[in-house]
Amino acid sequence: MDLPDAFLALSLEELQAYQARRQEENLQLDFKLLNESNMVRGDDKRHLAQMLSAFANSSGGLIIWGVDARPNDDGVDCASALQAIPKLSLLLTRLNELDGVAVNPIVSGVKHRIIPAAPGSDSGFAVTLVPESDAGPHMAKMGEDRYYKRSGHKRYRMEHFDIADMFGRRARPKLELTARPRSNGTEIIFGLKNTGRGVARAPYLAISARLPFRRSPYGIDGNRNEGIKMLVADNPGPPWRYPATADVVIHPGVTLEIGCLTSENNATPAPAEGVQIAYSIASESMQLLEGTHLVPATDLR
Repeated sequence: MDLPDAFLALSLEELQAYQARRQEENLQLDFKLLNESNMVRGDDKRHLAQMLSAFANSSGGLIIWGVDARPNDDGVDCASALQAIPKLSLLLTRLNELDGVAVNPIVSGVKHRIIPAAPGSDSGFAVTLVPESDAGPHMAKMGEDRYYKRSGHKRYRMEHFDIADMFGRRARPKLELTARPRSNGTEIIFGLKNTGRGVARAPYLAISARLPFRRSPYGIDGNRNEGIKMLVADNPGPPWRYPATADVVIHPGVTLEIGCLTSENNATPAPAEGVQIAYSIASESMQLLEGTHLVPATDLR
């Protein structure tokens, strides 16, 4: 069962089973007690911040509130007692308020739900789902200003090399050239597709094509519209450069069609081997990528 399913399936009976079998904390499970339902004490806030940071910077996890955990003979914290939390609805409100300020940057996808001790009761337990994050590392706030990570059943302060490694592994965009022949066989619509996990901001494309194909001045739709405004140069020939500003983004899995290549006089046949397109691609958080793309002649006939 994955974390979202475990989060939704957790019940009072499961918590009682945790206590009975002395469920151990692990890489994706932590038990916590609270001082007060309104979480005004510094300890409660710091614990929330530390665990959000640790789980988000690791493999994600569940925080179960209202379970007392004590070390077993092997030194691993285990569920030893259930301590129902009063004013459960207040706790849920406070968790929803604090998760947005407990870490920086905010962890996307954090969820909370309550588990009443009896039907209609405002006393019981709560569980927090913290997904693994691609936007880290996440710093614990609430007076902490430190980064945490999970290892086994414990969390630890991240060292400098851990933090540097996570910054290096942040989700990054990966732009690729797309070239889609039109059914008339004399035009090729070109663009950029983001196959990475990060947003591509301020994409850039420079493109050249071998004769008889040239950039069409009539754009994609025949009304001179293009996906990115071309940089006007003294020389109208290739490469044709399309530098976007920072307000243009390409989300993961999305293709932005930019312009059109057309055969001269709309009649000259493509070379037997096809149309060779040379390109240079870049964006924020992505180094310049250069290469060639062949559109087979069979796709143009």
